[in-house]
Amino acid sequence: MDRAITAYPETLEWLAETVAAMKVDADSLQRPLSRCDLARCGGTCCHDGVYLGPEEAEVLRGVVAGARGELEAMGLKLPSRVVVYGSWRDITSGPKTAVRHVPRHGVVEDYPAHFPETACVFLLEDARCALQSLAMQRGLPPWFYKPLTCWMHPLAFDGIEDGGPVLTLHHEENDPQRFPDYDGFACRTPCGKTCAGGEPAWKVLEDELRYLGEVGGRDLVGEIVAVTEE
Repeated sequence: MDRAITAYPETLEWLAETVAAMKVDADSLQRPLSRCDLARCGGTCCHDGVYLGPEEAEVLRGVVAGARGELEAMGLKLPSRVVVYGSWRDITSGPKTAVRHVPRHGVVEDYPAHFPETACVFLLEDARCALQSLAMQRGLPPWFYKPLTCWMHPLAFDGIEDGGPVLTLHHEENDPQRFPDYDGFACRTPCGKTCAGGEPAWKVLEDELRYLGEVGGRDLVGEIVAVTEE
């Protein structure tokens, strides 16, 4: 396992073990999606930043401390603290990337009414991720500095706490962040919602699936294709 592909070696080790042992919800990956179009979505999935693991939070603080000038040269106005404490209902709490106010309703096409007008502090004006841009400027893999949850979106793991991880794609009916007063997260982002006439999710997310497979020593795309051909 090549730790040079990420700034988060402990997270990579955990991910390798998880992928090696997980089941794949191949049916969920047949749902049609549209490919990411930053010009239209404005980085909708980045509106609330991202919750971080302990290693991610520590490493990210260090990355910014050493690259603040490079990041600000991209047009960012970074706060003194780019990692803050956050909590969301009873689902999650802990370190997360900070956010800034950004007008979105009436600006971003089909921006969900229940999403706030905020954006991750690493979101550039053109909706690209500054952490990904930094890695590419330095000749590193695109996701080198990007937190796990960010580059995996809209893919997710279910059942980790029950000892049986399952790689899945949540839909409009089973999104775990859907409540009577909050109509879901992943299933409402442009790259996670069902798109009539779109391509099967496993094709749209092939880069992510191949990367996960390499990390865990599996051919995930091959496994999914085999199931669809049965």
